[in-house]
Amino acid sequence: MAAAAFIAATDEVVGLGRRHALDQILDGVERLKAFEVQAAVALFDDYVRHFRSAPDRARARALRAISAAGDRPEAAELLLRIAAAMARAEGAVSAEARARVDRIARSLGVAAPEALLQPPPPAPPGTHEPPPEAPEHLGPQGAAPFDGVAPGSRPTVIVLGNEKGGTGKSTTAMHLAVALADAGHKVACLDLDGRQATLTRYMTNRKAFAKKHALRIAMPAHRCVQRSEARDRQEAEREETARFEAALLGFKDCHFIVIDTPGNDSHLCRLGHACADALITPLNDSFVDIDVLARIDRDRREVIEPSPYTRMIDEQNKRRAAQGRAPLDWIVMRNRVAQLDTRNTREMAVLLEQLSTRLGFRIEPGLSERVVFRELFYHGLTLLDLPEDPRDPRAEASRRRARGEVHDLLRAVGAAETETKEARP
Repeated sequence: MAAAAFIAATDEVVGLGRRHALDQILDGVERLKAFEVQAAVALFDDYVRHFRSAPDRARARALRAISAAGDRPEAAELLLRIAAAMARAEGAVSAEARARVDRIARSLGVAAPEALLQPPPPAPPGTHEPPPEAPEHLGPQGAAPFDGVAPGSRPTVIVLGNEKGGTGKSTTAMHLAVALADAGHKVACLDLDGRQATLTRYMTNRKAFAKKHALRIAMPAHRCVQRSEARDRQEAEREETARFEAALLGFKDCHFIVIDTPGNDSHLCRLGHACADALITPLNDSFVDIDVLARIDRDRREVIEPSPYTRMIDEQNKRRAAQGRAPLDWIVMRNRVAQLDTRNTREMAVLLEQLSTRLGFRIEPGLSERVVFRELFYHGLTLLDLPEDPRDPRAEASRRRARGEVHDLLRAVGAAETETKEARP
């Protein structure tokens, strides 16, 4: 892990290519199968963090660990192969990665493995299946509209994203926006799924219900950004980019902007992800939903490869690093978790924990499955809008737990309801 991290730390952000190479090393090297995978990945991440915080000390620490294998030829050869595999993982080997492989070789007292740094020769035609096609566009190239503005003087952008429908994105977006508004923040919502427009209809229902019953309830600002109807792709993307940026800048005085994205890969979806400060990916508690993160060997419960959606997020993080921006705070939120502890629930928890260290997200609890959600949508209400009912202790206890889940969501995105921001000048 010291050798792998020594190479991976040449990047600002450890990309999926290097992490996937590490998975293949841990899975394919017989001598490494004696070690627990999660412990190995945790050690790798610890080395990488040390390189970020104290590079000189981390370098010395890693080289001490590596040089201990210098008197064992087989171990030294294995370390060099691991270092070379990590160096090749992102394509062409950079000059810095090559220099670090050379440094590892010197610490082991052996020659640098030049042949190992060369890309493998192409296989003869017909001897293997072609790799799956990558998405044509992994994200917009341009910077987000608020780039260059100090974080304290611009909105915090929270994006709900998942390329699978029916996971609760719109319900979560509405509850999050209302909870932030209830806490005294100035909040706006953007619906980028003009075709389904679930969040837009939710907000329309809320306004109608409040007007009909003369209620004063939190009412976040809202706008729906429609897809372009232009036939030319480049023209359509320019038009959508202009609409999206105009909508964002129209809410520049807000404290928070909550964005609901489409459940499919589209230009508007990628624009939303590109400007996120926090990305929430809701998942139903089902192994089917895991596919949005990675392809899984269902029998062995092991990662085969990251999903197109995860690759898109990884590409966004690389571009953010190149622009000097912090990586996405990626939160995977387990929605509709069963109240009873089941084998499926436990297996999901273990698998997501493994994926979190490999793909770079953190796990937070979401909203439990409730029959009342359907009725709330038609009225435009959230769990926070339900009145207290001391006459029914059981119902009130259920509502209290539900409100607690929403408040936990606020804390997960760093916006606890007790910490209201001051009004902007």
